[in-house]
Amino acid sequence: MSNTIKAIVFDLNDVRKKAENGDKFACYILGRSYDSEENGAEQSFEKAMYWYGKGKELGDPRSAYGVGACYYFGDGVEQDKEKAKQIHVEAYKPLLELINEEEQNPRKQAFSKFCLGAYYYFGFGDIERDEKKAFELIHDCAMQGHLPAIYDLGANFYYNGVGTEKNLKLSEYYLKMAVDAGLPRVKTKYEQYKSEYESELEK
Repeated sequence: MSNTIKAIVFDLNDVRKKAENGDKFACYILGRSYDSEENGAEQSFEKAMYWYGKGKELGDPRSAYGVGACYYFGDGVEQDKEKAKQIHVEAYKPLLELINEEEQNPRKQAFSKFCLGAYYYFGFGDIERDEKKAFELIHDCAMQGHLPAIYDLGANFYYNGVGTEKNLKLSEYYLKMAVDAGLPRVKTKYEQYKSEYESELEK
């Protein structure tokens, strides 16, 4: 297990300034921050939808994915799975192109790959659900320091054995890493799982 993973955390004020100046990536990060209570933001699906929408207008496939996800889950908008599918289908090819463009910058590429991982995890657009493929993509993102991916490895993939073998030791390892990086939702999850981790250690 690597101890050299450096979790990526953004300065929200800096991201907001960039987003206001039309930076597509910053729009996605700001939307994501409000969506999932990351980088010190308070959760607001309405603000998330606003910034995802801005990024989508600027032609960012990650932001388009975010808009689609909001429609899919009914976060900040009325749930509309047909609309979500249409948006995800349209964003898929540009997302793949962006992933290829970012090959020389794997830490930035992790944010695009994470969206692709969600396509396989949820079966977004025309993509068939593939938990193994989702795990591989999310794992790659986590190795680059993508904090939500680190959380997902611990809270879901290794804990539930999704797309990989169940492994409570690895689940604890990644959740603890996300706790140390200050992700709010992870603290609740870590406390929830703690007794199971402790009984696993006693074996």
